[in-house]
This record gives sequence, C-alpha cells and structure tokens, in this order.
Amino acid sequence: MSKKVLMAVGNYYTSPFQVGSHHYARAFEKLGYEVLFISNPISPLHKIFANNEQLKERERIHKTNGEKVANITYYVPYSLFTPQNKPLLSTKYVIKNWYKFSKPNILNYINEKGFKEVDILWFDSPMFGFLLDNIIYQKSILRLADYSKGFSAVSINQYNEEIEIANRVDKIIYTAKNLKEKYREIKDKNKMQYVPNGIDLEFFENADKSFPEEFKYIPEPRVIYVGAIHDWFDVDLVYYCAKNLTEYSFVIIGPEQKDLSKLKTLNNVFLLGAKPYSRLPQFLSNSHVGIIPFDVKNYRDLVESINPLKLFEYIACGLPVVSIGWEVIKEFQNYIYLATTYDEFKDSIKNSKFKKLDLNDFTWVGRLVSLWKNL
Repeated sequence: MSKKVLMAVGNYYTSPFQVGSHHYARAFEKLGYEVLFISNPISPLHKIFANNEQLKERERIHKTNGEKVANITYYVPYSLFTPQNKPLLSTKYVIKNWYKFSKPNILNYINEKGFKEVDILWFDSPMFGFLLDNIIYQKSILRLADYSKGFSAVSINQYNEEIEIANRVDKIIYTAKNLKEKYREIKDKNKMQYVPNGIDLEFFENADKSFPEEFKYIPEPRVIYVGAIHDWFDVDLVYYCAKNLTEYSFVIIGPEQKDLSKLKTLNNVFLLGAKPYSRLPQFLSNSHVGIIPFDVKNYRDLVESINPLKLFEYIACGLPVVSIGWEVIKEFQNYIYLATTYDEFKDSIKNSKFKKLDLNDFTWVGRLVSLWKNL
C-alpha cells in the first residue's frame, strides 16, 4: 500500500501563487507519497465578493471533480456558504459547519478518493479543523507561514480555529523564527519546529527561460516584482524608484489586490497581472533586478513574519535581489541588498550585482527529510 498525504490548504493547486504547501505537495510526491490536495472552498457568494479569473479556475477544478497530475490529486470544494471575514460568514458556526453543506459532501469525496486513512494529515488553512475528527491519520502537521492575525481577510474566529488546530496536531512547523513567540496561545511550544521556505531547484533548472512575448515592448533594464500585491506591497516605494529611475522598466506580476492607480501614471511601470507559475522563469531570467518592496513601517507585525519565497526564485534565475530589510531576511544579507530608506533602495537597484547563493541547502525535499527526523 502506498503512503498517503491529505493536505488541507488555503490556495488552490493551480494558483499563480505557488506557496509552501504547493511545493511540499510535489516534494511528498517525489518521496513516493500519493497526495490529495484540497483547498479552501467556494460558494455562490463568491460571485459577489470575488468574481475574477481565479474564481473561474477554482470553479473549473470543482466541476471536473478534481484533477490529477502524477500522484497529486487536487480539488476545490463547493458549499452553500463558506467562512469569510464578513458579517454572518465570520461566525464560529460557519467555520465549524460549512463542510456539512458542501456538494458533494467533502468527507464523502475524500473517502471516495481513498484518503479516509492517511499517513500524514497536513494543514495550512483554519477551515479544515473538522478533519481531525473525521480522518484516520498517523501524524498531523500544521504549517504556519505567516502571522494570520495580521491579515484583514482573517476573522478572529478563523484565527481562534487555527489556534485550536495548533493545539491538537502532533507537529507545528513555522517559517519565520518570530512566529513561535507571536502565537502565544499555542500551549505546547515543544512541538513547534522551525522549517524555513525552500526552492524546487529541478523546476528552475529545467524550466523554459525563453524571452516572453510580454517583454517585446518593455525595454531593458527590467526591474521585476513577482507575487502578492496586497496591503504590505509598498506602492509609494515602487513609485519613488520608478519616477527617479526613468531609464529602468519596472515590471509587476501578480493579481492587483491593492490600489495601483499611482503606478499607472508612470510610463516605465508595466503591470502584467497574474501569470502561470510555470512561466515565472521566463520573466525572471529575462529581467535584471528582483525587488522585494514591502511596507515594514505600516505592516511591521505582518512583514516581520514573512520568509519570502521570491528571494530564492530570484536567485535561482540569476537576479540580484534588492529588498527592504526586516529580521527574517537579514539572514541573507551577504547575498542580497538590504535597504532601510527609499533612496537606499533606489541606489541599490542601480548598483546591484548578482550574488550567488548555494540553493542546494534550501530544497523542499531537503526540508521534508529534516522534518521527518523530528516527527
């Protein structure tokens, strides 16, 4: 009988945001596991709150009854209502009971796919706590990649549910060292293990790095940002740099989740929207500087707990990295350029040169092997 992992996560499998749990799913698969990757549910109300391309993709995955790539099956549940940080939908009742109104019933789906009994039950979303009482598992793991209390989309009841899961699972892994102390409500700190983010070197080594059509009319040199464009993305910093470095093209890739109208007034800023993760090496390999412009001043509590995947992705594609400094990223200060002011950030873009980092020490499979030694 093959080894099995049931992963209950926030982002759907084909999301342009390929975060830690996506990479761990593929690492599990490389180590011989079958994976069922279930992401946060959708409901009819999403048509009102989030009717976009990402929703269309999640609906497509649901309607196909899930899809399979190698030994990874991924699925998006559909329910009459789902937890959101909005009136009524943020209640404890909705968080605890949405799955009972799922169609088809999510527990029946899991059973039909053969994952009623698993070796590993993996969480990175607070919406799936009910699985602890309905799945037979050898070990349960919660992954904390951010301080969720700092997100406006996370309700207090969702946070409390995450704490409840944390206090019940066998192991908690966290990606930023300060998360261990931030989560004061977790009772047993001994089961918490620091496991930072990593990189899929094989993916980047074998990826298509051809010149992307979108760059045809974007002149060199190109400064690029790839990732979430949320509250912590410092629009003013990017605007300042682009306005004062008119000879550079600033390329922003990711869904707009924040007002970027200020950037749209500049001719040397190019907003390309979301792109498939498989094409990421194309854009990065044909750029010249990778930036991490986070707003530490106004979102310190959130940013201080971020261990940015994009740092490794930039380096894997040969890009010098310029970032605002915070505690976690200072661990890499010998390999990237850290700035504390807008002027330092701007000057670092102009003067940056690639600094090689041996990424073999940061692979996702390596992270899993390290984790197994402590389970």
